[in-house]
Amino acid sequence: MQIASGRTRRSRILKSSLAAALVPAWLALGAPAYALSDLQQTPPAANAPAATAPAAPAATDNKPAASSTAPAAGADASKSKVPAEISFDITKAPAAVQKTRQEIVDAASAGDVKKVAALLKASQADLGPDNTNADPESALKDMSGDGDGLEVLSIMLDVLSTGYAHVGAGTANDMYVWPYFTEKQLTALTPAEKVDLMRLVTAGDFADMQEYGSYNFYRVGIAADGKLKQFLSGN
Repeated sequence: MQIASGRTRRSRILKSSLAAALVPAWLALGAPAYALSDLQQTPPAANAPAATAPAAPAATDNKPAASSTAPAAGADASKSKVPAEISFDITKAPAAVQKTRQEIVDAASAGDVKKVAALLKASQADLGPDNTNADPESALKDMSGDGDGLEVLSIMLDVLSTGYAHVGAGTANDMYVWPYFTEKQLTALTPAEKVDLMRLVTAGDFADMQEYGSYNFYRVGIAADGKLKQFLSGN
């Protein structure tokens, strides 16, 4: 579900034979215990070590060092996705992010579609599947209900006026995304957060989002290095 433009559009385990090689033949064949006296023709004391020799290798082969490494790696991998950090303080974002955001705000506030388009084009921002090969200026106008791109600029301003979510921290996908609702469970929003969301969409849109399961209106994404990564709608 994607809200269109406008506020109402929207792992063979190789079995080791090492242990078997170290086990005496009478053990491997499952011979009964009484056969031991028939096999041992020399004084028992001389052969006692032979009977117990497999114990040391067996303990070595079965030590958990190798098997414990894999789970540990798996555990680390499962924690590689750092939870998003939500903030309403733009000064906590990198200077490059602050700069790009302000450039967008200034251009949008002035109704300068060409300047916003230039910012999008310079960083080859993702404008969504419907605008993959489109010229940014044309895409902005197509997104906008007024046809001139002004409505979508106002949406940009509204989106950038909310808190943001810092996602993918420390990874190649490190990015700051507005609005923060992209990383919120909509069914758990506080009354104040609902009001905040309804500054962007209608109550009907909000109900649709709850049914859909996530925020799916417009969002702006700026990489940690200040590159404008996306301006699109949908999930």
